[in-house]
Amino acid sequence: MKNIRKISTREQMPTFATCVLMCAVRNALRPFLRRPAGFKALLQMPPGFKNESMLYYLAVTGLFDPEDLYDDLGAPRLFVARLDEISIVGSLSKVFEAHRTILLCHDLGELDADIKLITDFEVVLDTPKASHFLAAARTMGMKDMTRADAEFLASLNFGKVKMAVNGHRTLRSAIGRLRRATVAEREKAVAETKNKKPEKTLRDMSGYGDAATWGLRLAEDLAAWKNGRIEWEDVDRGAVLYGMPGTGKTTYGRLLAATCGIPIIEASSARWQAEGHLGDMLKAMRKCFELARKKAPCVLFIDEFDAFGDRNSDTAGDNADYKRQVINGLLECLDPPGGREGVVVVAATNFPDVIDPALLRPGRLERLIGIPLPDGAARISILRQHLRGLAAPSDMPHFEQMSAGLGGADLALVAREVRRTVRREGRELLETDLLNALPPTRSLSEDELRRVAIHEAGHALVTLVANPNDLVAVAISRRVPLDDRGSSLGHVEIRRSQSVIATEESLTARIDIHLAGIAAERVVFGHHSTSGGGALTADLRLATELATSIERLFGFGEHLVLDMGTGPGALETLRSRDPDLWQAVDKRLKASLGRTEQTLQARKADLMKLADALMEKGRISGADMQKILQPGRGGATHEARAMDASRRDADAVDMKWEVKR
Repeated sequence: MKNIRKISTREQMPTFATCVLMCAVRNALRPFLRRPAGFKALLQMPPGFKNESMLYYLAVTGLFDPEDLYDDLGAPRLFVARLDEISIVGSLSKVFEAHRTILLCHDLGELDADIKLITDFEVVLDTPKASHFLAAARTMGMKDMTRADAEFLASLNFGKVKMAVNGHRTLRSAIGRLRRATVAEREKAVAETKNKKPEKTLRDMSGYGDAATWGLRLAEDLAAWKNGRIEWEDVDRGAVLYGMPGTGKTTYGRLLAATCGIPIIEASSARWQAEGHLGDMLKAMRKCFELARKKAPCVLFIDEFDAFGDRNSDTAGDNADYKRQVINGLLECLDPPGGREGVVVVAATNFPDVIDPALLRPGRLERLIGIPLPDGAARISILRQHLRGLAAPSDMPHFEQMSAGLGGADLALVAREVRRTVRREGRELLETDLLNALPPTRSLSEDELRRVAIHEAGHALVTLVANPNDLVAVAISRRVPLDDRGSSLGHVEIRRSQSVIATEESLTARIDIHLAGIAAERVVFGHHSTSGGGALTADLRLATELATSIERLFGFGEHLVLDMGTGPGALETLRSRDPDLWQAVDKRLKASLGRTEQTLQARKADLMKLADALMEKGRISGADMQKILQPGRGGATHEARAMDASRRDADAVDMKWEVKR
């Protein structure tokens, strides 16, 4: 009995592309084709041949003579199927009844393990070689196919060969077309390379602060890892970037990849969710990480990372279960059993405090790195970069002052506007052009600026008393947009502590810091303003939520019963339905405010000194604040050094208190 089909000239000839694949498959199955007992085979098509599964199906069936397809009783002797087209469960009877079964798939690793129990052997098919092209040409009577022709065709994308070599033109004409197209593509690629502008890296950019330092250090470590000088365990696995909108977090991912000289894969929760229901989203997430592993070393950048949320933030029904499964899936991808060597994951968010803590543990996303709004010098540097060679005035004092509070995205918009103006009018760029391109703003009055400075100085001073090393910087804005009632007038940046647990004392210390801005205003002015409330990120709201957690989540109140509430705004719901809880929270807040007022009253001279420095400089680092308060000593305050360690173990993320309009 014949096992391998020999094509007769009287039969309909397959296409050249199908014949090439027939030769490749026949070579892979040669040891098994003459088994008297038959076989069950699982074939993985080569990478890059996802669109050729139908051709492979035709190639496999074309190997056998028609009389071998059925036995004397009409039962099928051959069953060929593409696993991307059928359900194997629904085809089990055909699989077992056939003398020979050949199943085609794209990735053996993605198949259910039970499918592999059915088959006798697995074969990973090679990309068609020159010998397969020569054999196909002989089979089809193409006598003018040379070894050089075959090697050329084997080097091309198979889809191009399939389109060019057909029954409507001669082999020589088809190969000539392919050679001309290849030369044209190479010339185009060379031209694009010559015209391509050099990629910007973190070395070329300003305003990224600690994020730039981390990125440059990562580039050095990756280079050392690729050269074998260090192990992957010595390279940072990833980081979460946080900052206000417009600070350039998304751009940072591309700059980091260019700095490291590796590709970037960009993703987000929204992109994965767009694939469909929960199962589709998890599948898209895993495919993205698998692609990153195949492209390693690379950067996998996940934007809007806060969209994943925190498993503890919503305990209601299906939504909580959905969120839990998504985060659990992400944790598996970030820290798989086999590791993710060569894949650096960088995420970006505006809200670091809503990220599930498990995502930030070592081995996953290990660092929280803040990207601040750029200072005056950085704003000028960023602007010059966006001007793209357009000569800017050497001195721009008014622009530096009036652009306070703008981020990289805002400055890019300003640069685009002035380039348009200068191009249209055909003249040099003036500082007035830059000022006219700025969003309409107004300057704070002296009284408004002083109140903002007092408020932020209060936050900073109480933080210095609690733990001077936690204070990163404090800043205030002199100008505010006319059309934005929610703009930030000032903020304090506090470094994330690394403690595992917190105590009632440390949590209470955090409430003190939250209320320090209001307390400072009351100490100096006798009353506080609206700056402490009215928003989800306001001081009073954060302090109220923390005080509620102390009472109901952590067992530090009058009762030990745990009550987490349900749904969005769970803690607010708890307070609204429990008058006793409302009273207990109010009592804690008033006690904290009174205690903080006493602290600041005793340190009023230091409070005013910090406020004056803020009004003068606009932004002061934590180290410089300590020098202002302890001239000549450069150390922490006496109260901070004497404080018990338990008061300094707050486990909150980097906090930023902002005064809103």
